[in-house]
Amino acid sequence: MHSITDSSERAFWDKIYFQYTRGEFIDTDPIIFPARIDGNKEYISFVSSLFAYGRVRAIQDFLEKFFFRYGNNPFEIDTSEAKLYYRFQTAGDIRLLVSLIKEIYIQYGSIQKFFISLSSNLDEALEGFLDYARMFGTENNAGRGYFFLFPKYGGSGLKRLRMFLRWMVRKDDVDFGLWDTYKASELLYPLDTHILRFAKGFGIISSWTNSHRNARLITDYFKAINEEDPVKYDFAITRLGMLNSCKFKTSIGCEVCGLKNECLFN
Repeated sequence: MHSITDSSERAFWDKIYFQYTRGEFIDTDPIIFPARIDGNKEYISFVSSLFAYGRVRAIQDFLEKFFFRYGNNPFEIDTSEAKLYYRFQTAGDIRLLVSLIKEIYIQYGSIQKFFISLSSNLDEALEGFLDYARMFGTENNAGRGYFFLFPKYGGSGLKRLRMFLRWMVRKDDVDFGLWDTYKASELLYPLDTHILRFAKGFGIISSWTNSHRNARLITDYFKAINEEDPVKYDFAITRLGMLNSCKFKTSIGCEVCGLKNECLFN
């Protein structure tokens, strides 16, 4: 496994952070949806993150229909049946989801306050939240599409929920930083293709698995660089792959890359 050897690694990651973690690039990321939709930002971010799978256009079309139907205020959601579905989620799955959301907001006031009621430790609260959401689904005869939104804790990297937590806890030109109880040091990396490709090629992980273990290994690597804010580099790494076509190893694109003289990957 890779370990930090010198300050050049820290300098490289900080450089790509400042180069790519800017508001002008949010249209290449799911955070564009909550950034551009007015209303209760926590609620809009939560729903946007849950459905951040599939083609970008399909996600956008669904979210526009969702917020048109259910509104942007979680306290005023009309939970009556609607013929709205998305990929794995039936209309019944989505109606059950909005019932869960409305119950949380009516009872606790926000998702953050619900998390706090579960634990002062972010990951313990996330586990408790998933247990509650899954229990709610079981008690209401939820379909598989509903449970797809709320996987068992520890069974995967929980990419979409960890992305939501990053949006809520961190604060910079991209992330909202709406939550003030939990610390950025508690966050784990959301695992997408670019993060996994980088970590596998760099020797941080030994498999391509979207697993809880790999999320921890990648986060631990960055904790050695930035203990207080290890997930700081997440958005920048994915932009490096998407916008700069980085393969995180020597490739034909390296010749025209502005980072080639300080690159860690060749």
